[in-house]
Amino acid sequence: MYRPGVCHLSFIFSVFLSLTAVCVWNILFFAPGILPKQEMNKVVALKGIELKASLSKHYYLDENDTYNIKKKVFASMSTPLSTQTKNLTQLIGNWKQCHKPVFNFVFVKTHKTGSTTTSVLLKRFMFKHRLTQFSTRMFPGCFVGGYPGRFKCKFLLPKGSSINVEHIRFDAEEMKQCFHPDTRYLTIIRKPWDEFLSAFNYFPHYEKRTIMCGGMPTVYIEQGKKMTTAQFLSKAAVMLNTSVPFYFRFRNYQSYDLGIDPMLEDVNKINIQIQKLDKDMNLVMLLEYLDESLILLKDLLCLDWDDLSKIGHSNKRSYNRKPILDDQERKNFKLLYNIDIALYNHFNKTFWKRVESYGRDRMDKDVKILHSKQNPLIDKPRRSVSPKRKLNISSTLIADLQKYMFENNGNCIYPSWKEPLYIKKN
Repeated sequence: MYRPGVCHLSFIFSVFLSLTAVCVWNILFFAPGILPKQEMNKVVALKGIELKASLSKHYYLDENDTYNIKKKVFASMSTPLSTQTKNLTQLIGNWKQCHKPVFNFVFVKTHKTGSTTTSVLLKRFMFKHRLTQFSTRMFPGCFVGGYPGRFKCKFLLPKGSSINVEHIRFDAEEMKQCFHPDTRYLTIIRKPWDEFLSAFNYFPHYEKRTIMCGGMPTVYIEQGKKMTTAQFLSKAAVMLNTSVPFYFRFRNYQSYDLGIDPMLEDVNKINIQIQKLDKDMNLVMLLEYLDESLILLKDLLCLDWDDLSKIGHSNKRSYNRKPILDDQERKNFKLLYNIDIALYNHFNKTFWKRVESYGRDRMDKDVKILHSKQNPLIDKPRRSVSPKRKLNISSTLIADLQKYMFENNGNCIYPSWKEPLYIKKN
């Protein structure tokens, strides 16, 4: 009776492995770039390595991933099994899980940071997917949740909102109480000096009572005098404190919007607050690197290229973007913006770490795609993101909101009130 020898068994086994390798090769290199939805925990055999992957969602592969898999999975047989397994685990970590766009997100719209440009993009995304009914409503003015106080679920309008794209003061613990557990939190910041110049040229330099108290604290500091930035900073360094309405507009404005006490001076406490913010935020975009930021935003919310193509800079005001002129001006600026400076420095570093994780080559390729698809002629959406139905707000809630805003330096919000602005004139 014929019995196959060891050589024959080895030959049969090698043929089996070769056929398996060819099948896997066809799947990875000739199939489309998206692996279709498959059963949970399907076992993928790659040259004798069992790789269990939860494939209940789509896994996106780009050209770099494909090349790396080809290089590492089909490496020489002398590569240790443990090394191959490690390489594959790292590659799987780079596969983007993106089953569908994210419909639960809170964009903390900071002031004078290019946030309107970003919010317009997000509003277009909401119109596309008919999500406007799930968005928070602004009340009063363009504020949400009790601003300038920290966000309070009590003042969330309407109840059950799952999206925010308006001005809101960040409070991670409070927001987790009334937003969906899977909510993504994101914001945008810019270099503090540029943000100061934008605010200085935006808020009125004369007595003007508006629903947002637009003249404060500029008119309080200038008191009818026309000032240079150096003169303004010199006065602000002395006069601004927590008793002045909207004092934070020229004292760590970005940090204030992100929930940090703008009056902090202790370096250790500042670093602790920034580290906490880093853990609570899923993405901090940088205006100076808007292209890269938009690619990371696309990655975070599973947007498509069409969502990013409809973006145009919403703020077209022109002003003199001057540098700091002397040491005294720099000293006063650092006194007033100490936290914002530390904030930007921190997130500038973490931003580029995130880009490295995303892949420099991949980022460069995606930025080129972004440029090829963008249409700079597109303007803002013509419709408001808020639904048309009228909000029914009880008089008790309005009274509580007024009190809360007053307690947090928002004490010239409503123009119908008769209290005069806290202004001295020569």
